[in-house]
Amino acid sequence: MAVTTSSSLPLARVLDGARSGALRRRDIAVPAAVAEDPALYATAALAALVHRYTGETDLLISRQEQPGVAESLAIRVEARTTAGELLRTVAGAVAVAGSGTGRPAHAGVDSTGRASRALAALTLSVSGESFELALDGDEFDDTAADQYASHLERVLIALAAGPGTAVGDIALLTPEETHRTLVEWNDTEGPVGPAFIHELVAETARRTPDAVAVILPGTRLTYRELDGRANQLAHRLAARGVRPGSRIGVCFPRSAESLIAQLACFKLACAAILLDSDFPADRIRYMIEDASAAVVLTLAAHEAKISGLSPVIALDTEDWQSEPDTEVSEPVGADDLIHICYTSGSTGAPKAVMVRFGAARNLIHSMAELCGTTSESQGTWLAAPGYGMIEVECFPVLARGGTVHIPDVSVVSSEHRLQEWFLREGITSALLMKPMAERLWRLEWPEDTPLENIRVCGERIQSWPPAGLPFRLINLYGSAEATVVASCDITELGRQLGEQGRARRLPPIGRPTTNVTIYVLDEDLRPLPPGLVGELCIAGVSLSAGYLGRPEATAEKWITNPIDPERHPVMYRTGDLARYWPDGSIEIVGRTDNQIKVRGNRVHLGEIEVVLTTLPGVNQAAVLARQDGQGDVQLTAYIEPGTDATVSVRAVRRGLAQRLPSFMVPAAYVIGGLPTSVNGKIDRTALPEPPTSRPEMDTAYQAPAGEFETPLHDLWVKVLELDGIGVHDNFFELGGDSLRAARLTELVRERFVVDIEIVDLFDEPTVARMAALVAGKVPATA
Repeated sequence: MAVTTSSSLPLARVLDGARSGALRRRDIAVPAAVAEDPALYATAALAALVHRYTGETDLLISRQEQPGVAESLAIRVEARTTAGELLRTVAGAVAVAGSGTGRPAHAGVDSTGRASRALAALTLSVSGESFELALDGDEFDDTAADQYASHLERVLIALAAGPGTAVGDIALLTPEETHRTLVEWNDTEGPVGPAFIHELVAETARRTPDAVAVILPGTRLTYRELDGRANQLAHRLAARGVRPGSRIGVCFPRSAESLIAQLACFKLACAAILLDSDFPADRIRYMIEDASAAVVLTLAAHEAKISGLSPVIALDTEDWQSEPDTEVSEPVGADDLIHICYTSGSTGAPKAVMVRFGAARNLIHSMAELCGTTSESQGTWLAAPGYGMIEVECFPVLARGGTVHIPDVSVVSSEHRLQEWFLREGITSALLMKPMAERLWRLEWPEDTPLENIRVCGERIQSWPPAGLPFRLINLYGSAEATVVASCDITELGRQLGEQGRARRLPPIGRPTTNVTIYVLDEDLRPLPPGLVGELCIAGVSLSAGYLGRPEATAEKWITNPIDPERHPVMYRTGDLARYWPDGSIEIVGRTDNQIKVRGNRVHLGEIEVVLTTLPGVNQAAVLARQDGQGDVQLTAYIEPGTDATVSVRAVRRGLAQRLPSFMVPAAYVIGGLPTSVNGKIDRTALPEPPTSRPEMDTAYQAPAGEFETPLHDLWVKVLELDGIGVHDNFFELGGDSLRAARLTELVRERFVVDIEIVDLFDEPTVARMAALVAGKVPATA
């Protein structure tokens, strides 16, 4: 008999239908103490392992003591549960009656002999003192089977060692796995030259002064002109009293003046405060005051936004080009500040990140190497100027003597105009935010396009690019706090994975870049095995110096490195949730501040989004948690369909139910385009409230009628907070869950004075069937 899959275990492949493939079998070494009660230890070990792998606390472990007869045990396990407590819980567990659980078992223990089929995602056969773990061959590969077997053995050893060990303290990783995760996957040390960006530009100006540095509509700037004007502006700033270590506001659109202004700052060993002239005046003024700008550089058109706070030099009206163009080069150290970048703050006030010269130097080197940048490269500046992406996009091109192209503003917002501009200008490398990159890679491209690569950043990529693109797509991951720290060529990886492999995974962020170490750690900052979700933490030369003027916020995120303190004393906690692939690649799942509790279970909303975007027709997705009228958490999925795709809520719900436990399946769905913020990310604050109308259903709508259906229908509307419920609609497909089922059951008891249990709702999940059930009980009660 086939068993339907609904596994939420890490490393599980998506099955279309039932588990029916050949089993992957692994012998499990068993400690001597387990012989006292093998089935007891087997059940407890599976419960502990599933909890550690998923974070779920209310588990179902299937038990088969007679051939063909299986029952499920309800077992509660938490991180603080000790080995002794868990064994006592299992010993006292009773079988769950009937099919009232509404969900499959997480794992199973088969005491009838060697398993011939999978009772659950994990099936442990117990024969005397011999244990064998069996996993469905279609659902898990050999690497996953080896990992589960290894970690199950370590759990058994811990349970047998003594009653006091807490489940959350059991060390899953073997020494070999720990070394691979922490050391081998972080073998990134590489040489980076000593010169900083302004020194590299000056060197190119001396070596090839007539090489073109910047092209924008109607203007070309050679390296001699770029470096010479930066020197002139540096002389003027010095004459105004600017000294090394000062912070200087740079308020421009994408322009040659912005590049000149920043290089002038660097020549004086000053930090450039990155301001976007399109920012609201209040935001710009807040940043200038917060960063204590010694001077603000801008254009005359933007002076009104910043006047009265600091001295202002308007580059298009002041006579600074009368200064000499002789070289200015104050000594600069790796820990001096190059940029002050403002990010969104959780309190509403933006936070200033202090980026170090050394971090920027390492980033510029790694990006140039990643893209194969040379003096022949034709790069772009498309990113908004106020978010620090200039270090990723323009500076690697200028560092190698290539040319930076800045388009007209109208080009940036249209994928068709952008493609035309790329081809006309001979662009070889570009940086794009994810939404525009996805639109661009869907266009038809000539095979002989000069474009070599597009680096994609800003948000998690939720779909694979089409096969056969004539250029590389490189997924980047980073933040102002740590610069770009990971990359992955998703075109090449997608080709290697093939169609089936791509369907099972989302594009990862890849591996750490040069001189960066990345760890996926649990809440106690311990390394996690592949497949398990933890917080992404970063160490190495890429880290910024913290938040300007916010020592408490800095201390919270920049902590003592518990992994490799001698080499890298400080580690940055990103707040991003991630997991390793078995090959060491890293996939971003969501945010730690986007975790919630649903019916006592910790849920990563990003993980639901990951599964949503693997479903047919879904381009990108977001999931929000809101409180319903009873104060319970309700999940709402927001889905943007792909081009020319039609998304069925019914199909989406079924697809999620195959992949996720019931408490992670959203109750409400909104189909349509997702709003984006200024920096190109999904604007979750602008997502609408979920609908209160009946969702798509497999059943045709039928209105309630009669003395039982009508009042029962009203109770369903009250509990589900939905209008238009039909009498043949399934309670759980309408977004119902066990909590709402319990509430509805109690209301039915009170309204009709009948003896009805929650299990009856699982067996009779429609208004019509419940009405028949109640009608049959009312006379008996009377």
